[in-house]
Amino acid sequence: MLLQIVAVRDSAVGAFGQPQYVVSVGGATRGFSDEVNRKDERNAMNAHPEDFELYHLGSYDDQTAGFDLLPSPVLVVRAKDVLK
Repeated sequence: MLLQIVAVRDSAVGAFGQPQYVVSVGGATRGFSDEVNRKDERNAMNAHPEDFELYHLGSYDDQTAGFDLLPSPVLVVRAKDVLK
């Protein structure tokens, strides 16, 4: 199966979080949006949506263990744009 690789960047920290392997970028976008909108005093993405962005990094083939990374990370969505 070809999995997509995504990661969340925190501009306040100046770094990307650990990459995640997902079935689709659309599904990752939905999960990111759900997390941004999850009300919890410890949820930094909800408290500081201006700091977080979801990026697509490439793909991973679990049959060959091959990676196909994009030349540079591609912005998918900003947390501030999905906050309700």
